[in-house]
Amino acid sequence: MRLQAYEVVYQTMEKGEHSDSVFHRIVEQNDFLTRDKRFLKRLSYGTIERSVELDAILNQFAKIQVLKMTAPVRTVLRMALYEIRYMEKVPEAVSCHEAVELLKKKEGQKHTAFVNGVLRTILRNGDSISLKPWESLSLPRDLYDHLCEQYGKKTTKKIGMAFLENTKDITLHIDTSKWTKKMFCEELRKAGVAVKKAYYMDDTVIISGVEDIKKIPGYEEGVFFVQDESSMLPVLCAGIRPGDKVVDVCSAPGGKAMHALLCLKGEGSLSARDKTVSKVKKIEENFGRLKFQNVSCKVWDATKSDEAFFSQADVVLCDVPCSGIGIIGRKPEIKYHALQHAKELVPIQRKIVENAEKMVKPGGVLIYSTCTVNQAENEENVRYFVEHLGLKLESLNSFLPPILCNRMTAEGMLTMIPGLQRSDGFFVARLRKTDRYSEHEFRGNGSTCHFSWRKSIPWKTIVPVGARKTGR
Repeated sequence: MRLQAYEVVYQTMEKGEHSDSVFHRIVEQNDFLTRDKRFLKRLSYGTIERSVELDAILNQFAKIQVLKMTAPVRTVLRMALYEIRYMEKVPEAVSCHEAVELLKKKEGQKHTAFVNGVLRTILRNGDSISLKPWESLSLPRDLYDHLCEQYGKKTTKKIGMAFLENTKDITLHIDTSKWTKKMFCEELRKAGVAVKKAYYMDDTVIISGVEDIKKIPGYEEGVFFVQDESSMLPVLCAGIRPGDKVVDVCSAPGGKAMHALLCLKGEGSLSARDKTVSKVKKIEENFGRLKFQNVSCKVWDATKSDEAFFSQADVVLCDVPCSGIGIIGRKPEIKYHALQHAKELVPIQRKIVENAEKMVKPGGVLIYSTCTVNQAENEENVRYFVEHLGLKLESLNSFLPPILCNRMTAEGMLTMIPGLQRSDGFFVARLRKTDRYSEHEFRGNGSTCHFSWRKSIPWKTIVPVGARKTGR
């Protein structure tokens, strides 16, 4: 197992692969027992997650700094130290011995004495270990400082602890037109699946201890799909109704699109798009399993305009590529390059929204969302959209559970912060296209206003007539 764990850690930390991709590839290539798979997952993911802390300790006791070690030595030491500190059932002597044997397989006898010496020194002097705040949270210094600047030290500590304590439970979104929530929960319990109530959303449950989602009751029948509660916010805040025309511009793997289709109830239409054939294929597979109608899938680069779709959509969902800081608890390797990725992605995020805005009908809604808590990608981008694209922020309060409503949601934005909310980090904003109109029905939040004129005029000069109550 340690050899396979080494490959996950090495390929992720040294070669920049995604940990999930490497892990699943290794699992598919081997016939592991369940307990072996669990050991592999804990050791590999735990080492990746705690590498900042582990490196800080190694640097206190090793004569060679971690970054100057060879990659195999660095990887083996991190894994062994993680075992010693966090895997209580593994004897310390075993961890040291297995580290030396693992290094022999990778580099022969070279450096084995060094590795053994470092680990034995740490065992003798464990009481003298001291860690700085960012090291104890296993956050890179630049990311820690960045979060402190935006949220303060107290909240940053809560964020960092939430990342480390993430249970990686799975949230399921139920299609209650097929099975009721009660029926679904009963079937899960019969199958021995641990089920608990979700924190914020209806028609959802949280499960744990599941190795293969495809073996859960209701999978083949298309009763559910995997979707974290925070990822439900964009569609919830869009206020999608039967008959709407919806576009999801960065759709893969299709969770928000499937949520939107539940809201449409077989009326209206949805266009789900993403950049590559493989991503669109994944969306199509999910749509097929859930037997959704009135949906089309398209390979499309969201940074490009689609003139055929200009002013067509009632709702456009823009869940843009982002730094992913909000989901570090699930994908720990994100934190090692998050800020650099954020700088690179902001121009792309703005380009996507600039093109998506063109698809929205006058009076329609654009939902902007990310899975990060970085303000440059969130609030600062929204201010840019309002200033440069003529979009108007609208309150989220009529769409959200009361527990999530606050001053920001009244303005039209919501940030879910790990450690403060029981969810992954997430951001959503609701924006209305208000720059120009022709004859149409404007469906407002709580009212519908009828306008009729031939020449476009500025929004601020419009006086609504004949308002009536609606659901949006």
